[in-house]
Amino acid sequence: MHVNEGWVPQTPVEGVLHAFTRIGRRLKSKQAGDTIDHSAHLVLFVLRCNGALRLSDLAARMELDASTASRHVRALEQAGLLRRSADPDDGRAFRVELTEQGTAEWEAASKRRMELLSQAMDGWTEQDIETFEKLMTRFADGVINLVDERDTGKGWADKGWASAAAAERLKNTQNVENQA
Repeated sequence: MHVNEGWVPQTPVEGVLHAFTRIGRRLKSKQAGDTIDHSAHLVLFVLRCNGALRLSDLAARMELDASTASRHVRALEQAGLLRRSADPDDGRAFRVELTEQGTAEWEAASKRRMELLSQAMDGWTEQDIETFEKLMTRFADGVINLVDERDTGKGWADKGWASAAAAERLKNTQNVENQA
């Protein structure tokens, strides 16, 4: 078991915050085999979940200013992970989208992180994992709802995994009902 750096949480809520900080630091760090940093991975994630986007839309979904998003796009374009294409709705604008190499890089990085999480839950029962997923999703929804009350739009991450997972759960529920 890892020893904390001297500070011991005094309440369960402090314990949750401390755990998220420790996990976040490690998930954001480069894993063996990573060729891009965490911020670049997030750009790929947003484009993987949403398809081609204008730079302004990408920046908005990542909750970044346009100049920061532009720097990320330039670096990823130079690495061959993104390409620009004309915006079909406005010939003066361009959209950015993943290349095949960008898709492969995102999938490989995601697989490495999924393996890390799976290894961290080694020895857990299937019920433990399902309970953890439900609680984490409930917690994430609570945080998102509170933040969204202050902000006008949904955060970029809410457009990806969460909506895809919800759609898959709905589809599975409908399949089970149809088979009954």
